[in-house]
Amino acid sequence: QEPGSSRPLDVEAGLRRDLLTHPGGERMVRGLTRDGLPGPAWPDRIDVARAARRARRVTAGLGVILVLGLAAAGAAGQELGEQILALAHQVAANPLRGPLTDPARAPEDKAALAARLFTGRVDERVVDLLRVLVRERWSRPVDIITALHDMGIQSILAGARAGGTLDDVEQELFAVGQVLADRREVREALEPSRRTHTEDRVRLARRLFAPHVSAPTMSLVVWCVRHQPEIAVGGVPYNVRRVTELAAGLQNRTIADVVTAVPMTPVQEARLRAILAERLGTDIEFNMEVDPSVIGGVRVGVRDLVMDSTIRSSIARLRTRLTG
Repeated sequence: QEPGSSRPLDVEAGLRRDLLTHPGGERMVRGLTRDGLPGPAWPDRIDVARAARRARRVTAGLGVILVLGLAAAGAAGQELGEQILALAHQVAANPLRGPLTDPARAPEDKAALAARLFTGRVDERVVDLLRVLVRERWSRPVDIITALHDMGIQSILAGARAGGTLDDVEQELFAVGQVLADRREVREALEPSRRTHTEDRVRLARRLFAPHVSAPTMSLVVWCVRHQPEIAVGGVPYNVRRVTELAAGLQNRTIADVVTAVPMTPVQEARLRAILAERLGTDIEFNMEVDPSVIGGVRVGVRDLVMDSTIRSSIARLRTRLTG
């Protein structure tokens, strides 16, 4: 143990999880970030369960309203979701974030303001949702916009699940992502630019994708084109991937990007899927890519973490150590 510490050296060094939080005492597995630096520990079932409990506590009041509304709406969740996203746009485009999130105002005053502004303009369930949101305390006014975006997307996806088409929506979103990855001219045409207006890019997206995807998928693609993340992290392809992962998450699936030099055998895929499923506590869906330049080994990306055991990466790390 370190002097003055009650924790063993391997826990202090980040090699094993703290027995107080992880009674199993399993060793910690760390991935690499996309720039090759050591990343945070890969989550395990305890981490996932703890995060889920924390999220449930934070959003319990909000979730009840949304879930009850969707349960009553069923497949009409798409319309509710579109209204929530339109509401988010109105709040963001007009000077409403401040008055609706001002901590100096009484929660009931903010709820009454929200009702006056939007009653009769959107579904009353959407108004009720906004009233619950504005009663909360927000670290930044923009956070309420993010919450509305998330709930609008979840509403559209929940509507697809109620209609039995959620898996189709996920596959269609994945196909849209592949088009953006493979066709640079399409990707650049849909990205924000001073030379084009947002609605022009939306119309282009509809011409390209509407004949090939369902209405819920098209609503989500439109959001992906319209929405600009607070921090530029990939534009439209990033938004499409985020929505695809949310669709997978509603089906208790996690998307893992897997890159190998040669195609994996069915046995290798099954073994890797079992390892990731045990680690993450969800079903695993692979996005496979064959890249001969990695030479050998495998690179696995899950969300923002990358576990890179390719030969190319190993050579790069060895070169860095030798020259550093």
